Amino acid sequence: MKELNKTVTAIRISAKDFAYQEIKNKILKCEFTPDQPIVEEDLAKELEISRTPLREAMQRLELEELVVRQPNGRLKVAPVSAQEVREIFVVRSMLEGIIAAEAAENCTEQDIRHLSYFVQMVKQTSDEGNMEDVSHYGSQFHTYLYEVSQNKTAVKILRQLNDHITRYRRLAHFIDTKKTSVEHEMILDFIKKKDKHNAESMMKNHVLNSMEQAVAVAKQYEDTMNEISD
Repeated sequence: MKELNKTVTAIRISAKDFAYQEIKNKILKCEFTPDQPIVEEDLAKELEISRTPLREAMQRLELEELVVRQPNGRLKVAPVSAQEVREIFVVRSMLEGIIAAEAAENCTEQDIRHLSYFVQMVKQTSDEGNMEDVSHYGSQFHTYLYEVSQNKTAVKILRQLNDHITRYRRLAHFIDTKKTSVEHEMILDFIKKKDKHNAESMMKNHVLNSMEQAVAVAKQYEDTMNEISD
């Protein structure tokens, strides 16, 4: 009986984690759009799980502010806000700047080789016009810098912010791939030279350069929802 209970617990935890990841991915990829109502019964059927692990997954997503509870108690996908976009991008630019500066100080020759590969792939996929892969390798570049910086506090906060950044960038449906490629090359060049000041400054500019497009999209969504509510 004890072993059976362990098995049941493992299955329940697995279902909870599965539901969390599936729903989160749909939100971040904008398959579930901002303000979209979440009908738990339908979602449980779609994911082929019971309501209990689904509720546990939704509680976690609610804590991460990817879903919100309405006054009637029902859940919906978190709305978008132009003000929130600005705040998130500004905070992210500052933290990413700190990460770049510390990475410039800590990086080894092996780190430079890894970072150079990601920058090379950003350029290659940019030349191919593959926006999805540009975003992927760009994210790999940033993630590697997180490790090199060794700044656990900044990284922890950034990981929380980046889910929201991902959603806003998906909504924008656009990345200036050529500009992104050049900016990554410039950041890497400063890191190679261990130029902390310029690495930090360039990284801040890199993050903020993508802000206005996301702000415009968020504003458009806000205006649309206001028209519907009126």
